[in-house]
Amino acid sequence: MFYTMEEAAIIGGFLELYLDRDSVDPAVRERHRKFRQGLLGGALERADYEWAAAVLGFLRPQWWQEHEDHRALENALLKTRTLASKKE
Repeated sequence: MFYTMEEAAIIGGFLELYLDRDSVDPAVRERHRKFRQGLLGGALERADYEWAAAVLGFLRPQWWQEHEDHRALENALLKTRTLASKKE
């Protein structure tokens, strides 16, 4: 199982909005860069999904205030959690 193009765009765009800032820890920005490369290349591993689920969950309070399409983000988070929980 993997992300559809729409899901990848939603997740990628949302994470880009919050994690590509100077105020974000350099290690988090680097991990986001690697995730983005895997997302674009369709080469994500379980650890990538686990990281994305954690970050999306942490940023969840921002969804309701700044994004209209919180249902798409919620669906993407649920799928990410499912992908993260799958055995390799």
